[in-house]
Amino acid sequence: MGNLANTIYMAVVSHTSWKKRLHDIIQTGKYEVSVAADKCEFSQWLQANRAELEKYKNFAKVQELHEKFHAEGSQIVRLAMAGKKKEAEDALNYGSVFDSTSQELVRHIIAWHDEVSGK
Repeated sequence: MGNLANTIYMAVVSHTSWKKRLHDIIQTGKYEVSVAADKCEFSQWLQANRAELEKYKNFAKVQELHEKFHAEGSQIVRLAMAGKKKEAEDALNYGSVFDSTSQELVRHIIAWHDEVSGK
């Protein structure tokens, strides 16, 4: 289970990087990486390993929140690309739907990691 637990843990690291990318997109008005969930490595891993992963109680919730995280992130990018920098920042900031989804996703990823690790 060590490899699986490590992959799940790395999702938190990747998640943090993705949030920074959103900040950068808002500030620069440019982006080169797709924000769609199906283009995300973690999402692709979830789908490719679904049969093995869905036996864990946190899998379904992580998958659901991960898709919502990307949907909210895509909306932030649309706002930024439309020149609505303030609205994009508000949609990313503390207390936003994106923020609460992000926090809940991390909590469930950590719970899933602990489940896999036997903690």
